[in-house]
Amino acid sequence: MGRGQGGPFVDLGDAVMDVNRNAGQEMLLDDTPSSKALPRPLPPPGKVGWALVAALLLLVAWESLAALTQHWAAPTDQDWAAAAAEVKPLHKQGEPVLFAPHWISPLGRLHFGPYLTMETVALSDVARHGRVWLVSTRGADHPWLRGLSPAWTSEHGGVRLDLFEKPARAVTYDFTARVLEAQVERAGREVTRCELQGKRFTCQPHGWNWVGPHLAEVGHQPYRCIYAHAVDGQVMRITFPAVPLGRSVVLYTGIDDFENRKRNDAPVTLKVLVGQRVAGMVKHENGWPWHRTAVDTSQTAGQTHAVSFEITTPHAFARTFCFSAEAHK
Repeated sequence: MGRGQGGPFVDLGDAVMDVNRNAGQEMLLDDTPSSKALPRPLPPPGKVGWALVAALLLLVAWESLAALTQHWAAPTDQDWAAAAAEVKPLHKQGEPVLFAPHWISPLGRLHFGPYLTMETVALSDVARHGRVWLVSTRGADHPWLRGLSPAWTSEHGGVRLDLFEKPARAVTYDFTARVLEAQVERAGREVTRCELQGKRFTCQPHGWNWVGPHLAEVGHQPYRCIYAHAVDGQVMRITFPAVPLGRSVVLYTGIDDFENRKRNDAPVTLKVLVGQRVAGMVKHENGWPWHRTAVDTSQTAGQTHAVSFEITTPHAFARTFCFSAEAHK
């Protein structure tokens, strides 16, 4: 501050410099970090932390080794060819060849095609066969052969061959194979006879309502069976006039995979009648796998009777029902 001729005055330059200087000091004071705001260093991992790290590293190593082992264990084309060549002189016509796990079936059929038939590829079980071949990889087994020990084994790289020998169940009548010898009718208020046209019985006026030999896909597997689409409020009846009976009738039932996924989830009921007597039945629910039912016919074993199969459902839409049946001694 100084004096001029007009009296006291303020030096604006000095004032501005003072203000800027004070502001800068305040900014420096504000920007100075407080000791309370400094991040604390992380504590070193304890025993639990080190254990988790070790477990993670072990898991990574295990998964890497498993991935490599899967590739090393995969059978080569040479393994498949060698296994198929060894079976050639030993396989007898009509003997089933099974594959395990089931997802190797396409490769198995490619290499073992000469030993396969439609009947053996689309079996429901192997009860009637005394000799059964199993082609497997990665130590897998087959559910139809569990509890049995192979009579002969051979390994070719990643492919293993097993021959099982077991007592064969005697079949007195194969309903599935002889379905075209049956009589088919649709029974409601009136009884309508279904006419044999080619290889199926057609039940007019519905072209989709027929009975005959079929290859169903249930659980993504093929099965040889009798197709018998039910009708709302009526009974589909398939009658075999003269059947030599044993101690049981073994049934397998299913609904095609495609129809299982539709909006209709109604069950389908199959009754087995010996003469006029109901010997047994199965109520097949939507979504079931290929389902086995054994009907006791020991009271009429050794006798010949008419056997009927009656199919009904509360709602027939998309109920593409199929079944196989054998009379066992």
